[in-house]
Amino acid sequence: MPGETEEELSGVTRRFLEYVRYDTTSDESSPYTPSTRGQLEFLGILRDEMVRMGMENVELDGKGVVYASVPGGRDGGTVVGLLAHVDTSPDVSGHGVNPVVHREWDGEPIRLGAGTVIDPDFTKRMREYVGGTIITSDGTTLLGADDKAGVAIIMDVCEKLISDPSIPRPATRVAFTTDEEIGRGMEGFDTEKFGATVAYTVDGGPVGKVDTHTFNAWKAEFRVKGREVHPGSAKGVMVNASRVIAELVSLLKAGEMPENSAGREGYVYPVEIVSRTSEGKLKLLIRDFSMEGIRDRLEYLEEMVRMIELKFPGASVELVTREQYRNPGVVLEAHRELVEYAMKATGAVGSEPEETWVRGGTDGSRLSFMGVPTVNLPTGGELFHSKREWIAQEGMLRARDIVLGTLELWAGKDGGPA
Repeated sequence: MPGETEEELSGVTRRFLEYVRYDTTSDESSPYTPSTRGQLEFLGILRDEMVRMGMENVELDGKGVVYASVPGGRDGGTVVGLLAHVDTSPDVSGHGVNPVVHREWDGEPIRLGAGTVIDPDFTKRMREYVGGTIITSDGTTLLGADDKAGVAIIMDVCEKLISDPSIPRPATRVAFTTDEEIGRGMEGFDTEKFGATVAYTVDGGPVGKVDTHTFNAWKAEFRVKGREVHPGSAKGVMVNASRVIAELVSLLKAGEMPENSAGREGYVYPVEIVSRTSEGKLKLLIRDFSMEGIRDRLEYLEEMVRMIELKFPGASVELVTREQYRNPGVVLEAHRELVEYAMKATGAVGSEPEETWVRGGTDGSRLSFMGVPTVNLPTGGELFHSKREWIAQEGMLRARDIVLGTLELWAGKDGGPA
Protein backbone atom coordinates (compact mmCIF):
# COMPACT_ATOMS: atom_id res chain seq x y z
CA MET A 1 0.00 0.00 0.00
CA PRO A 2 1.15 3.58 -0.60
CA GLY A 3 3.17 5.15 2.18
CA GLU A 4 2.38 8.32 4.10
CA THR A 5 4.55 10.90 2.33
CA GLU A 6 4.08 14.59 2.97
CA GLU A 7 2.80 15.05 -0.58
CA GLU A 8 0.07 12.43 -0.07
CA LEU A 9 -0.82 13.88 3.32
CA SER A 10 -1.28 17.36 1.93
CA GLY A 11 -3.31 15.97 -0.97
CA VAL A 12 -5.98 14.41 1.25
CA THR A 13 -5.96 17.38 3.58
CA ARG A 14 -6.14 19.95 0.81
CA ARG A 15 -9.29 18.35 -0.58
CA PHE A 16 -10.88 18.05 2.83
CA LEU A 17 -10.13 21.65 3.82
CA GLU A 18 -11.68 22.83 0.56
CA TYR A 19 -14.78 20.63 0.78
CA VAL A 20 -15.80 21.57 4.32
CA ARG A 21 -16.16 25.23 3.32
CA TYR A 22 -19.19 24.41 1.17
CA ASP A 23 -22.45 24.68 3.12
CA THR A 24 -24.26 21.42 2.41
CA THR A 25 -26.52 21.23 5.46
CA SER A 26 -29.59 19.09 4.75
CA ASP A 27 -33.10 20.24 5.70
CA GLU A 28 -35.75 17.76 6.79
CA SER A 29 -38.56 20.26 6.25
CA SER A 30 -37.69 20.76 2.57
CA PRO A 31 -39.83 18.94 -0.03
CA TYR A 32 -37.02 19.05 -2.59
CA THR A 33 -34.37 16.49 -3.56
CA PRO A 34 -31.68 17.34 -2.65
CA SER A 35 -33.24 19.19 0.26
CA THR A 36 -30.88 22.18 -0.05
CA ARG A 37 -29.31 23.91 -3.04
CA GLY A 38 -25.83 23.85 -1.50
CA GLN A 39 -25.69 20.09 -1.82
CA LEU A 40 -26.48 20.21 -5.53
CA GLU A 41 -23.87 22.91 -6.12
CA PHE A 42 -21.22 20.85 -4.33
CA LEU A 43 -22.16 17.75 -6.34
CA GLY A 44 -21.59 19.78 -9.50
CA ILE A 45 -18.12 20.71 -8.26
CA LEU A 46 -17.33 17.06 -7.55
CA ARG A 47 -18.64 16.00 -10.96
CA ASP A 48 -16.38 18.50 -12.73
CA GLU A 49 -13.39 17.45 -10.61
CA MET A 50 -14.00 13.80 -11.46
CA VAL A 51 -14.15 14.55 -15.18
CA ARG A 52 -10.85 16.48 -15.01
CA MET A 53 -9.32 13.64 -13.03
CA GLY A 54 -10.12 11.13 -15.75
CA MET A 55 -12.99 9.21 -14.19
CA GLU A 56 -15.32 7.47 -16.63
CA ASN A 57 -19.12 7.49 -17.05
CA VAL A 58 -19.46 10.52 -14.78
CA GLU A 59 -23.09 11.55 -14.31
CA LEU A 60 -24.96 13.87 -11.96
CA ASP A 61 -28.55 12.70 -12.22
CA GLY A 62 -31.80 14.48 -11.47
CA LYS A 63 -32.15 12.81 -8.07
CA GLY A 64 -28.98 14.42 -6.73
CA VAL A 65 -26.53 11.54 -7.02
CA VAL A 66 -23.14 11.57 -8.78
CA TYR A 67 -22.15 8.23 -10.33
CA ALA A 68 -18.75 7.45 -11.88
CA SER A 69 -16.39 4.59 -12.76
CA VAL A 70 -12.72 4.18 -11.93
CA PRO A 71 -10.78 3.28 -15.11
CA GLY A 72 -8.95 -0.03 -15.42
CA GLY A 73 -11.18 -2.37 -13.47
CA ARG A 74 -11.34 -6.04 -14.42
CA ASP A 75 -14.35 -6.91 -16.63
CA GLY A 76 -16.56 -9.79 -15.59
CA GLY A 77 -15.60 -9.82 -11.91
CA THR A 78 -17.11 -8.39 -8.77
CA VAL A 79 -18.06 -4.71 -9.12
CA VAL A 80 -17.18 -2.90 -5.88
CA GLY A 81 -18.91 0.35 -5.01
CA LEU A 82 -17.61 3.23 -2.87
CA LEU A 83 -20.04 5.74 -1.38
CA ALA A 84 -20.05 8.87 0.76
CA HIS A 85 -22.69 11.52 1.40
CA VAL A 86 -22.12 15.23 0.82
CA ASP A 87 -24.64 16.66 3.28
CA THR A 88 -23.89 17.63 6.86
CA SER A 89 -26.14 17.38 9.89
CA PRO A 90 -28.73 20.11 10.52
CA ASP A 91 -28.16 19.64 14.28
CA VAL A 92 -25.37 22.25 14.21
CA SER A 93 -24.75 25.05 11.72
CA GLY A 94 -22.66 24.17 8.68
CA HIS A 95 -22.67 27.72 7.33
CA GLY A 96 -19.34 29.51 7.17
CA VAL A 97 -17.20 26.57 8.30
CA ASN A 98 -13.68 27.81 9.01
CA PRO A 99 -11.40 24.78 9.47
CA VAL A 100 -8.44 25.12 11.82
CA VAL A 101 -5.30 22.98 11.49
CA HIS A 102 -3.51 22.09 14.74
CA ARG A 103 -0.05 20.78 13.85
CA GLU A 104 2.04 18.73 16.28
CA TRP A 105 -0.83 18.44 18.71
CA ASP A 106 0.50 18.11 22.26
CA GLY A 107 -2.32 16.00 23.67
CA GLU A 108 -3.87 18.82 25.71
CA PRO A 109 -7.50 20.00 25.35
CA ILE A 110 -8.00 22.10 22.22
CA ARG A 111 -9.67 25.42 23.04
CA LEU A 112 -11.60 26.97 20.17
CA GLY A 113 -13.73 30.08 19.83
CA ALA A 114 -17.15 30.57 21.46
CA GLY A 115 -16.02 28.57 24.50
CA THR A 116 -15.81 25.29 22.60
CA VAL A 117 -13.31 22.84 24.09
CA ILE A 118 -12.29 19.47 22.68
CA ASP A 119 -11.13 17.41 25.65
CA PRO A 120 -9.34 14.16 24.73
CA ASP A 121 -10.63 12.61 27.97
CA PHE A 122 -14.08 12.48 26.29
CA THR A 123 -12.84 11.15 22.94
CA LYS A 124 -10.26 8.52 23.83
CA ARG A 125 -9.05 7.64 20.31
CA MET A 126 -7.81 11.20 19.90
CA ARG A 127 -4.70 10.44 21.96
CA GLU A 128 -3.52 8.09 19.21
CA TYR A 129 -2.61 11.23 17.26
CA VAL A 130 -0.47 13.06 19.83
CA GLY A 131 2.30 14.74 17.82
CA GLY A 132 0.20 14.59 14.68
CA THR A 133 -2.14 17.05 13.01
CA ILE A 134 -5.73 17.58 14.13
CA ILE A 135 -8.33 19.49 12.13
CA THR A 136 -11.30 21.19 13.83
CA SER A 137 -13.76 23.96 13.12
CA ASP A 138 -13.21 27.37 14.73
CA GLY A 139 -15.70 26.40 17.44
CA THR A 140 -18.75 28.21 16.02
CA THR A 141 -19.91 25.49 13.59
CA LEU A 142 -19.52 21.80 13.05
CA LEU A 143 -16.53 20.73 10.97
CA GLY A 144 -18.32 18.56 8.42
CA ALA A 145 -16.01 15.54 8.53
CA ASP A 146 -19.26 13.55 8.50
CA ASP A 147 -19.01 12.97 5.65
CA LYS A 148 -16.77 15.40 3.73
CA ALA A 149 -13.87 13.28 5.01
CA GLY A 150 -15.37 10.26 3.27
CA VAL A 151 -15.74 12.27 0.06
CA ALA A 152 -12.12 13.46 0.25
CA ILE A 153 -10.82 9.95 0.96
CA ILE A 154 -12.71 8.42 -1.98
CA MET A 155 -11.60 11.19 -4.33
CA ASP A 156 -7.99 10.67 -3.27
CA VAL A 157 -8.34 6.91 -3.80
CA CYS A 158 -9.69 7.53 -7.32
CA GLU A 159 -6.87 9.94 -8.17
CA LYS A 160 -4.21 7.47 -7.04
CA LEU A 161 -5.73 4.59 -8.99
CA ILE A 162 -5.94 6.74 -12.13
CA SER A 163 -2.40 8.08 -11.77
CA ASP A 164 -0.92 4.60 -11.19
CA PRO A 165 -2.54 1.93 -13.42
CA SER A 166 -0.30 -0.72 -11.84
CA ILE A 167 -2.29 -0.60 -8.57
CA PRO A 168 -4.67 -3.60 -8.68
CA ARG A 169 -8.35 -2.73 -8.55
CA PRO A 170 -11.60 -4.53 -9.34
CA ALA A 171 -14.28 -2.92 -11.47
CA THR A 172 -15.03 0.04 -9.20
CA ARG A 173 -18.02 2.36 -9.11
CA VAL A 174 -18.33 5.54 -7.04
CA ALA A 175 -21.44 7.36 -5.88
CA PHE A 176 -21.90 10.52 -3.83
CA THR A 177 -25.34 10.95 -2.27
CA THR A 178 -27.31 13.71 -0.55
CA ASP A 179 -29.62 13.98 2.47
CA GLU A 180 -28.18 10.99 4.34
CA GLU A 181 -28.34 12.92 7.60
CA ILE A 182 -32.12 13.25 7.33
CA GLY A 183 -32.64 9.62 6.31
CA ARG A 184 -33.28 10.28 2.62
CA GLY A 185 -29.92 9.33 1.14
CA MET A 186 -31.22 6.31 -0.75
CA GLU A 187 -34.44 7.88 -2.00
CA GLY A 188 -34.11 7.91 -5.76
CA PHE A 189 -30.82 5.98 -5.68
CA ASP A 190 -30.57 3.82 -8.81
CA THR A 191 -28.90 0.50 -8.00
CA GLU A 192 -28.88 -0.51 -11.68
CA LYS A 193 -27.11 2.70 -12.65
CA PHE A 194 -24.70 2.24 -9.75
CA GLY A 195 -23.97 -1.27 -11.00
CA ALA A 196 -22.12 -2.48 -7.91
CA THR A 197 -22.30 -6.07 -6.66
CA VAL A 198 -21.10 -5.11 -3.17
CA ALA A 199 -20.19 -1.75 -1.65
CA TYR A 200 -18.43 0.18 1.10
CA THR A 201 -19.58 3.45 2.58
CA VAL A 202 -16.70 5.58 3.90
CA ASP A 203 -18.69 7.19 6.68
CA GLY A 204 -17.32 5.82 9.95
CA GLY A 205 -15.26 7.16 12.82
CA PRO A 206 -12.10 5.76 14.46
CA VAL A 207 -9.64 3.90 12.23
CA GLY A 208 -9.74 0.20 13.02
CA LYS A 209 -13.50 -0.09 13.21
CA VAL A 210 -15.32 -1.96 10.44
CA ASP A 211 -19.03 -1.31 10.91
CA THR A 212 -21.24 -4.25 9.99
CA HIS A 213 -24.29 -3.54 12.14
CA THR A 214 -26.31 -0.37 12.54
CA PHE A 215 -29.51 0.43 14.35
CA ASN A 216 -32.91 -0.39 13.00
CA ALA A 217 -34.45 3.07 12.83
CA TRP A 218 -38.00 4.38 12.97
CA LYS A 219 -39.43 7.87 13.34
CA ALA A 220 -42.55 8.56 15.37
CA GLU A 221 -44.73 11.60 15.83
CA PHE A 222 -47.48 12.23 18.36
CA ARG A 223 -50.03 14.66 16.91
CA VAL A 224 -52.13 16.14 19.68
CA LYS A 225 -55.31 18.17 19.37
CA GLY A 226 -56.56 20.01 22.42
CA ARG A 227 -59.39 22.50 23.05
CA GLU A 228 -58.60 26.19 23.38
CA VAL A 229 -60.68 28.74 25.28
CA HIS A 230 -60.00 31.95 27.21
CA PRO A 231 -58.08 30.95 30.35
CA GLY A 232 -60.50 32.97 32.50
CA SER A 233 -63.29 30.57 31.64
CA ALA A 234 -61.22 27.46 31.03
CA LYS A 235 -62.36 25.24 33.90
CA GLY A 236 -63.89 22.05 32.60
CA VAL A 237 -63.52 23.24 29.01
CA MET A 238 -59.85 23.70 28.09
CA VAL A 239 -57.72 20.76 27.02
CA ASN A 240 -54.17 22.04 26.82
CA ALA A 241 -52.18 20.22 24.12
CA SER A 242 -48.92 21.48 25.65
CA ARG A 243 -49.75 19.74 28.93
CA VAL A 244 -50.61 16.58 27.05
CA ILE A 245 -47.24 16.62 25.29
CA ALA A 246 -45.42 17.24 28.57
CA GLU A 247 -47.18 14.17 29.98
CA LEU A 248 -46.18 12.13 26.94
CA VAL A 249 -42.53 13.04 27.49
CA SER A 250 -42.80 12.13 31.17
CA LEU A 251 -44.11 8.67 30.21
CA LEU A 252 -41.01 7.90 28.16
CA LYS A 253 -38.52 5.69 29.99
CA ALA A 254 -35.63 7.93 31.02
CA GLY A 255 -33.24 4.99 31.27
CA GLU A 256 -33.80 4.24 27.59
CA MET A 257 -32.97 7.67 26.21
CA PRO A 258 -29.74 8.37 24.24
CA GLU A 259 -27.98 10.07 27.14
CA ASN A 260 -28.55 6.98 29.30
CA SER A 261 -27.81 4.19 26.82
CA ALA A 262 -24.68 2.76 25.23
CA GLY A 263 -23.26 -0.28 23.47
CA ARG A 264 -26.01 -2.42 21.99
CA GLU A 265 -28.81 -0.76 23.94
CA GLY A 266 -31.50 0.99 21.94
CA TYR A 267 -33.35 4.20 22.78
CA VAL A 268 -36.33 6.49 22.23
CA TYR A 269 -35.25 10.10 21.65
CA PRO A 270 -37.73 13.00 22.01
CA VAL A 271 -36.10 15.23 19.43
CA GLU A 272 -38.56 18.08 18.84
CA ILE A 273 -41.65 19.65 20.43
CA VAL A 274 -43.89 22.22 18.73
CA SER A 275 -47.01 23.09 20.68
CA ARG A 276 -49.68 25.56 21.76
CA THR A 277 -52.96 25.06 23.60
CA SER A 278 -54.99 23.92 20.59
CA GLU A 279 -52.50 21.50 19.05
CA GLY A 280 -48.97 20.22 19.23
CA LYS A 281 -46.49 17.71 17.91
CA LEU A 282 -43.85 15.58 19.62
CA LYS A 283 -41.28 14.04 17.29
CA LEU A 284 -39.29 10.97 18.33
CA LEU A 285 -36.49 8.79 16.99
CA ILE A 286 -36.66 5.08 17.82
CA ARG A 287 -33.51 2.98 17.59
CA ASP A 288 -32.71 -0.65 18.34
CA PHE A 289 -30.33 -3.25 16.95
CA SER A 290 -33.07 -5.91 16.91
CA MET A 291 -36.47 -5.82 15.25
CA GLU A 292 -37.97 -7.29 18.40
CA GLY A 293 -36.72 -4.25 20.31
CA ILE A 294 -38.24 -1.91 17.72
CA ARG A 295 -41.61 -3.67 17.96
CA ASP A 296 -41.56 -3.47 21.76
CA ARG A 297 -40.83 0.26 21.68
CA LEU A 298 -43.55 0.96 19.13
CA GLU A 299 -46.07 -1.05 21.18
CA TYR A 300 -45.21 1.03 24.25
CA LEU A 301 -45.84 4.25 22.32
CA GLU A 302 -49.27 2.92 21.34
CA GLU A 303 -49.98 2.13 24.98
CA MET A 304 -49.03 5.71 25.85
CA VAL A 305 -51.77 6.98 23.54
CA ARG A 306 -54.36 4.95 25.45
CA MET A 307 -53.05 6.20 28.83
CA ILE A 308 -53.11 9.82 27.70
CA GLU A 309 -56.64 9.70 26.31
CA LEU A 310 -57.86 8.28 29.63
CA LYS A 311 -56.09 10.99 31.62
CA PHE A 312 -57.08 13.86 29.33
CA PRO A 313 -60.69 13.39 28.17
CA GLY A 314 -61.32 15.50 25.11
CA ALA A 315 -57.74 15.27 23.83
CA SER A 316 -57.09 13.62 20.51
CA VAL A 317 -53.76 11.86 20.15
CA GLU A 318 -52.58 10.33 16.87
CA LEU A 319 -49.38 8.32 16.61
CA VAL A 320 -47.70 8.22 13.19
CA THR A 321 -44.64 6.01 12.63
CA ARG A 322 -42.32 5.50 9.67
CA GLU A 323 -39.40 3.18 8.98
CA GLN A 324 -36.09 4.92 8.15
CA TYR A 325 -33.59 2.07 7.78
CA ARG A 326 -32.71 -1.40 9.05
CA ASN A 327 -29.68 -3.17 10.48
CA PRO A 328 -27.63 -4.52 7.52
CA GLY A 329 -25.97 -7.13 9.74
CA VAL A 330 -28.58 -9.71 8.81
CA VAL A 331 -27.70 -9.24 5.12
CA LEU A 332 -23.94 -9.26 5.67
CA GLU A 333 -24.05 -12.65 7.38
CA ALA A 334 -24.26 -14.11 3.86
CA HIS A 335 -21.47 -11.88 2.49
CA ARG A 336 -18.56 -12.30 4.89
CA GLU A 337 -15.91 -11.59 2.24
CA LEU A 338 -16.95 -7.93 2.39
CA VAL A 339 -16.08 -7.88 6.07
CA GLU A 340 -13.00 -10.10 5.92
CA TYR A 341 -11.30 -8.06 3.19
CA ALA A 342 -11.89 -4.81 5.09
CA MET A 343 -10.56 -6.35 8.30
CA LYS A 344 -7.44 -7.67 6.53
CA ALA A 345 -6.79 -4.28 4.90
CA THR A 346 -7.20 -2.60 8.29
CA GLY A 347 -4.55 -4.83 9.84
CA ALA A 348 -2.21 -4.12 6.92
CA VAL A 349 -2.11 -0.39 7.77
CA GLY A 350 -1.06 -1.15 11.34
CA SER A 351 -4.45 -0.74 13.03
CA GLU A 352 -6.14 -3.37 15.15
CA PRO A 353 -9.24 -4.44 13.17
CA GLU A 354 -12.51 -4.55 15.08
CA GLU A 355 -15.90 -5.55 13.69
CA THR A 356 -18.31 -3.08 15.26
CA TRP A 357 -21.94 -2.17 15.81
CA VAL A 358 -22.36 1.53 15.05
CA ARG A 359 -24.92 3.47 17.09
CA GLY A 360 -26.33 5.19 14.05
CA GLY A 361 -26.99 4.46 10.41
CA THR A 362 -25.45 4.91 6.99
CA ASP A 363 -26.62 4.85 3.39
CA GLY A 364 -25.45 1.24 3.47
CA SER A 365 -28.13 0.40 6.03
CA ARG A 366 -30.75 0.86 3.31
CA LEU A 367 -28.59 -0.08 0.34
CA SER A 368 -27.96 -3.54 1.83
CA PHE A 369 -31.70 -4.21 1.65
CA MET A 370 -31.83 -2.88 -1.92
CA GLY A 371 -29.65 -5.75 -3.12
CA VAL A 372 -26.15 -4.28 -2.62
CA PRO A 373 -24.59 -5.61 0.64
CA THR A 374 -22.63 -2.75 2.18
CA VAL A 375 -20.03 -2.40 4.95
CA ASN A 376 -19.02 0.92 6.54
CA LEU A 377 -15.34 1.97 6.66
CA PRO A 378 -13.75 4.66 8.89
CA THR A 379 -12.64 8.22 8.18
CA GLY A 380 -10.47 8.93 11.24
CA GLY A 381 -12.65 11.46 13.05
CA GLU A 382 -14.97 11.65 16.05
CA LEU A 383 -17.59 13.77 17.86
CA PHE A 384 -19.57 14.28 14.67
CA HIS A 385 -22.68 16.53 14.65
CA SER A 386 -21.12 18.91 17.16
CA LYS A 387 -18.87 21.96 17.38
CA ARG A 388 -16.26 19.68 19.00
CA GLU A 389 -15.93 17.53 15.89
CA TRP A 390 -12.35 16.69 14.92
CA ILE A 391 -10.40 14.58 12.46
CA ALA A 392 -6.74 13.60 12.21
CA GLN A 393 -4.81 13.89 8.97
CA GLU A 394 -3.00 10.67 9.80
CA GLY A 395 -6.35 8.98 10.38
CA MET A 396 -7.61 10.05 6.96
CA LEU A 397 -4.47 8.65 5.35
CA ARG A 398 -4.87 5.31 7.09
CA ALA A 399 -8.55 5.26 6.16
CA ARG A 400 -7.62 5.93 2.55
CA ASP A 401 -5.09 3.08 2.57
CA ILE A 402 -7.72 0.75 4.02
CA VAL A 403 -9.93 1.50 1.01
CA LEU A 404 -7.03 0.93 -1.40
CA GLY A 405 -6.08 -2.31 0.35
CA THR A 406 -9.65 -3.57 0.33
CA LEU A 407 -9.92 -2.93 -3.42
CA GLU A 408 -6.64 -4.79 -3.99
CA LEU A 409 -8.03 -7.83 -2.18
CA TRP A 410 -11.14 -7.81 -4.37
CA ALA A 411 -8.91 -7.55 -7.43
CA GLY A 412 -7.01 -10.61 -6.24
CA LYS A 413 -10.24 -12.55 -5.77
CA ASP A 414 -11.09 -11.91 -9.43
CA GLY A 415 -7.75 -13.17 -10.69
CA GLY A 416 -5.53 -10.12 -10.28
CA PRO A 417 -2.03 -9.98 -8.76
CA ALA A 418 -3.03 -8.86 -5.24
